[in-house]
Amino acid sequence: MSLKVLAILLAVLLYSTSVHGFSMFRGGWCLCRSSTVNSVYRANIKEISIFFPSGSCNKMEIIITLKEGRGQTCLNPESKQAKLILKRATKKNS
Repeated sequence: MSLKVLAILLAVLLYSTSVHGFSMFRGGWCLCRSSTVNSVYRANIKEISIFFPSGSCNKMEIIITLKEGRGQTCLNPESKQAKLILKRATKKNS
């Protein structure tokens, strides 16, 4: 291999790793990418998952799993229902 080819391969390798690393610093790999809802009917809730800000996502996410295979939806962390859920979760853990 010539020195030019080696230099080009090294430059491409360094560029690709730096571009891949930048995606984590722009908001990260958040699970709630689409719009969020302000409330969910309590009878339809199967499970609640709370994810606090971390190195991979800089915002709080509350993911509601719905009954009967209806999928998941993201709850707005600033909504009244989300604040009640967080209050109950912190009370339960203390």
